Amino acid sequence: MAIVKSKKAKRWSIGAVGIAIVGIGVIIVGSGFSGCATFSITPEEATERFARSGHPPPEFITQETNPGTIHMASVGEGDTAIVFVHGSPGSWSAFSRFLMNRDIRELGRVISVDRPGFGLSLPLKAEPSIEEQSRRIYEALRKSGVDGNALLIGHSLGGPVIARMALDYPKFVSGLILVAPSMDPDLEKRKWYNYVAKFPLVKWGISKDWANSNDEIFPHKRELIMLADGLTSIETPTIVIQGMDDELVPPGNADYVERMMEEASLLEIWKIDGLNHFVPWRRPDLIENAIERLVEEQSR
Repeated sequence: MAIVKSKKAKRWSIGAVGIAIVGIGVIIVGSGFSGCATFSITPEEATERFARSGHPPPEFITQETNPGTIHMASVGEGDTAIVFVHGSPGSWSAFSRFLMNRDIRELGRVISVDRPGFGLSLPLKAEPSIEEQSRRIYEALRKSGVDGNALLIGHSLGGPVIARMALDYPKFVSGLILVAPSMDPDLEKRKWYNYVAKFPLVKWGISKDWANSNDEIFPHKRELIMLADGLTSIETPTIVIQGMDDELVPPGNADYVERMMEEASLLEIWKIDGLNHFVPWRRPDLIENAIERLVEEQSR
């Protein structure tokens, strides 16, 4: 009896340790994720944010796609459409400062989208396929009156999405600005917390944004492999902005783009010392300069 009792106690101990590990995972991952859990802002919050800077609120547009809907914020008008596509996770509001930038607004219509699975785009679940994300965003932009001459800015995972748009819809896209883009499949490494966040209890404990982000990051290497051959045929003028202190997306991604996109009619790689992954917030001036550079290139 003493031996049986000991085995039961051992099994109970192992189970308790397992529960404790998962619980710790929830605390560690959840606390880190929850710190950035609210990526999307409501129209009311956006109106207040714009009003504080002396700007009218953007126009909020929701277009039906197949499947679901794509939500976006839009300001201004003009023949050129300057379109921002956020990383993972994120929402249109990541680029709200650019929608309030008078110099950029003078260049054309400025739009920031919620990628599939984020913000107010539906369904609110991950869409791992870069090709599908590209198609749905393109479809929504066309329905919103963007007929072409679209200058696309993509941050992080938004980078390969806009590259795919240039590949699939070359007459629609007039320029690409890849900001710390996650492009090289050989550099796409899953982190320990990506695996932890797959546990059902942990997934339950983190925000929907982070859960969707994890679900699209897991197959991202496969998606980049599928994109690779197409990159070699893209002729769209392209600027890459890469922080050399980026610990989330290695700077080698910029070198990869330089090797793969040799057919681009213009290809500039801007490597910035002392800059991390968060270029839109740390150095928005670089993105502004890149936009002006490509608009000038278009006018030639």
